[in-house]
Amino acid sequence: MAQTKDYGIRCPKCSHEQQAALFDAINVTEEPALREALMHNQLNAVTCAGCGFSFQVHKPLLYHDARCKFMLYWLPVPDGAEEAGEQQFAGVLLQLSAQAGEQKLPPVHLVFNRTELIERIFLLEARLDERLIEYVKHMMYLNNTGKLDPARKALLFNAHDSTPDDLCFVVQDAVTRQMEAVLHYPRKTYAALAEMFRADDKQRMLRELFPGPHISARTLLRQQPGRAAAE
Repeated sequence: MAQTKDYGIRCPKCSHEQQAALFDAINVTEEPALREALMHNQLNAVTCAGCGFSFQVHKPLLYHDARCKFMLYWLPVPDGAEEAGEQQFAGVLLQLSAQAGEQKLPPVHLVFNRTELIERIFLLEARLDERLIEYVKHMMYLNNTGKLDPARKALLFNAHDSTPDDLCFVVQDAVTRQMEAVLHYPRKTYAALAEMFRADDKQRMLRELFPGPHISARTLLRQQPGRAAAE
């Protein structure tokens, strides 16, 4: 069930203050229209009563897809504050577990910006493994060091343009947010990786590389630029 709460909002254009009802949590299985509102950048949108300016409020949001059995927690934090975000998320997990009681809580994924949120939704809806996708990105970064600097370029999974033969990734400039290039990765190769990582020792290796709760090849490489991909 969706949860909303009234917040005091200041208009970024004219500084007018007003109360606005914003979503803290949505269940897109119960209310599919909320998924579409999120995708079209209309969720938690506010129109200023003073000047008429429309803007979106980026705030923590719990996204629940009961049909696909996953949750996503969007916690907006600036670059470099990932560790503090993970600590805050630990408290959120405790609250969710307490609310669930005896019911089993579905996997809860942590993302730090709207781009990650949308990407992860598509990825999980496609039944792809988020750690394996980030491993693929990790290899792409390391194999294209002259063109893909993780400090300046983000790699994003593109479900819309993926095909039965290839997974599609786009290169985004981290500053301008402009899409610059498209990379394709054969699904056969992804399937072979998935088979390889079914082994217990490989699973451990993958989890050691991306321990979570925030799973990101770009963040990993920015924090430890000399670290190599798992063999």
